[in-house]
Amino acid sequence: MSSMRAVSLLALVVVLGLVQPTMGASSKGNPEAGKKIYLESCQSCHGPTGKGDSDMAAYLTPKPANLAAKTTQTKTDAQLRKIILEGRPGTAMSSYDGAFDEAQLTDLLAYIRSLKP
Repeated sequence: MSSMRAVSLLALVVVLGLVQPTMGASSKGNPEAGKKIYLESCQSCHGPTGKGDSDMAAYLTPKPANLAAKTTQTKTDAQLRKIILEGRPGTAMSSYDGAFDEAQLTDLLAYIRSLKP
């Protein structure tokens, strides 16, 4: 197979989504970087392990979400991103729109995903 043909085939496979390009791997985020963001911005309500069991949680109604629970972990990244950016009306979860850049949000989501039991 000629190199031109191989490149064309690879481009087609990437476009069709059958294989992620190399830079796609970095879009999954860094859970360790996300943990730092979580500890600075989220743990005061969601607790040090994300289970919604912080000292402050006792005073919040409704209680903060358990980020390790199946109900949270089955949400899509888009749903979690929306909650982080827009907050949740009727709860203490306020909007974090503008607080994080895209890379930080991706890292934060990677950390939340790492809490999966």
